[in-house]
Amino acid sequence: MKEVPTGEHAELTFSGKMEMVETDWGEKCSFHITLFSHPSYESIPNEGLETVWESKSSCATQLMSAASEGLPDLTKALKEKWKLIRTPEGTYFLEQL
Repeated sequence: MKEVPTGEHAELTFSGKMEMVETDWGEKCSFHITLFSHPSYESIPNEGLETVWESKSSCATQLMSAASEGLPDLTKALKEKWKLIRTPEGTYFLEQL
């Protein structure tokens, strides 16, 4: 997935594997997602776009840590739609819709 521009947001669901991956920029959290809206994509089909979100952000790290605990409420919530928000300062936040 392309980076969310500062001050913007994307809407997504978590659709599969969550794992740590090694990239050219170091280790990152990797989430298979279905993307429903994103300001850097001109057109996304109504059924969404299957892609991967890779991030070193604290919100991605916290989500990976919580997901690894297998909490039933979180497992259920991850099937719902989420908003990935990037503040004007560049910090990422996740908000369940």
